[in-house]
Amino acid sequence: MSNMVTLTIVSEVFLLLSFIIIILSTKNLKRNVLWVILFIIGAAPLLYLAIDHVKNDYMDANIGLGLAFMYTWLYSAVAFIIGIILLVKKKRNNNMSKEL
Repeated sequence: MSNMVTLTIVSEVFLLLSFIIIILSTKNLKRNVLWVILFIIGAAPLLYLAIDHVKNDYMDANIGLGLAFMYTWLYSAVAFIIGIILLVKKKRNNNMSKEL
C-alpha cells in the first residue's frame, strides 16, 4: 500500500471519528441526518481525487489532490472542535440536571 493510500485512509478515518463524536453528542434525528450529509460533503472530494490519482497515475504534481487533503484536514479539525464542544455541553447539561 502506498503512502498516499495510507494517508487518505487515515484522513478519512479521522473525519469519520469527528462526525461520530458529533452524532453521539446529539440525539435529534433530523440533526443527525444533517451531520451525515455534511460528512459526505467533507469526505467526497478526497475520495474522488485519491481514486482518480491512483487510476490515472499523473507524472506531475497533483495539486488538486493536495488541495483535497488540505480541505479534508481543515474540515476534520473543524468537525472535531464542534464535536468536543457539543460533548462538553452535553456533559455539562447532564451534570446540571443531576444537581437539580
